[in-house]
Amino acid sequence: MEIGHDFNFVNGAFDTKQGELVAVQKNKYKEVHLCFKANMNIPFAKIKLHSADRFESADKVMNDAYQLATEIARRFNEFPKEKKL
Repeated sequence: MEIGHDFNFVNGAFDTKQGELVAVQKNKYKEVHLCFKANMNIPFAKIKLHSADRFESADKVMNDAYQLATEIARRFNEFPKEKKL
């Protein structure tokens, strides 16, 4: 299945059968994103494990959010290609 995207300055499609997901940490902002791995990493989801939008709250759970994103990406990437959408 191809998923189209149209972000600022970037557009195209991501093939779910051939493509991979990756977890990307943005340490400066204490954010973790799930990204489509294509010619460049295209973020589509933010992993947020805190309710207060404060730097201290995000810093406390940064490693856990990255581990969760890595696990989501690993499971998606290991799923058999013929059964992917």
